[in-house]
Amino acid sequence: MDERELRLSRQVYRLRTFGLALGFLSVASVFYERGASRAAWGLLAAHGLVWPHVAFYRARASADPHRAERANLVVDSAMGGIFVALMAFALLPSVLLVAMLSMDKIGWGWRFLARACAAMAVTCAITALLTGASLRPNTSMPVLVASIPLMVAYPFAVAFVSERSGRMARERKKAVEQTAELREQLAHIARVGTLGEMAAGLAHELNQPLTAIHLEANTVMELNPAGLPEDVQESLSRIGEQSLRAGEIVRRMRTFARRGQAHREAIHVGQLVHEVLALLDHDLRLGGVDTMLLLPETVPPALVDRIEIQQVLVNLIRNAMEAMTAPAIAERRLTIGADAANGHVRVSISDTGGGVDPAVLARLFHPFQTTKADGLGLGLSICQSLVEANGGRVGAGPHPQGGAMFFFEVPSVPAQPHS
Repeated sequence: MDERELRLSRQVYRLRTFGLALGFLSVASVFYERGASRAAWGLLAAHGLVWPHVAFYRARASADPHRAERANLVVDSAMGGIFVALMAFALLPSVLLVAMLSMDKIGWGWRFLARACAAMAVTCAITALLTGASLRPNTSMPVLVASIPLMVAYPFAVAFVSERSGRMARERKKAVEQTAELREQLAHIARVGTLGEMAAGLAHELNQPLTAIHLEANTVMELNPAGLPEDVQESLSRIGEQSLRAGEIVRRMRTFARRGQAHREAIHVGQLVHEVLALLDHDLRLGGVDTMLLLPETVPPALVDRIEIQQVLVNLIRNAMEAMTAPAIAERRLTIGADAANGHVRVSISDTGGGVDPAVLARLFHPFQTTKADGLGLGLSICQSLVEANGGRVGAGPHPQGGAMFFFEVPSVPAQPHS
């Protein structure tokens, strides 16, 4: 059996062993004072020394440890009723014994508590009838002293175990909720992956008609260039140019979606930025975002995998665009900069949005951490994994002029020594 399934049984076992040891002292003092029979002593020894281990073995061997422990706790209560009658209802030990056997069942529900108390009352009545027990409620000083550990220590033990049991229940509930949420997120990721494969296939299918449009437009212009009006020639020229542009966007989409082994090459980050901006040009114009590029030519090329860094740029730029969608943001400016230091190329993406809450900044790149109502919380985690796979690091922080700034650093190509 999984050890996690026995955590509750282990706690009950420890509490039962501790409680019966304390109860043994109290009941034994009454038995000794009042000259109990050997049968009563034997039953007390069996219950205090043997029963805790038998109960734990029953729970361990059961297919449902929780149900087995409920049955064991009812047996505890029933035995308590027997000892109350055998002690001739000695007041303090009987009250403490009943309290002890009721206290540890409150957390199992009121119905179960009532069931256990009923079992205790029935066995007490039956034992009193069978043994002819008299009612001697007085409590002597030796019995009072022997009952002090049960009166003081056991409530603290119950409180400690209840706190741990409550924490276990909360952890289990949280784990169940997280598992359900993770299942939904993984299903969504699977749908997104399927959509990506469909988009790659669609891009392949679109490439052929776009090429045909370009060829047809050029053919018309070459067959009769003099007989076409100037505005028609201009329109055909624009058709050919836009078909090439659309084909280039489709090519980039296919390249971005294509799977394959990581391949690092020396490439200028400015080139990657321009390719990604061309891919996101429609979204930028639709969102009314102004783009400012600070990409000096003195920045050395980086040694990275083109597709992986393009994916990082796409995620960070889209996040910046989404951060500026609020109507209250008047100026929507996206700033992309690059510089070099300490053998690395640093690329920064800044926006003029609402910024990042400092409370979530420390765990922003952890999986399933998101500030979006419909976000998965995987984009930044994937960015971090991709950048680290390329030998770099990624980070975020507030922008001095407002908004947020995300950056990543990747190794630059080592400078060649002059001969």
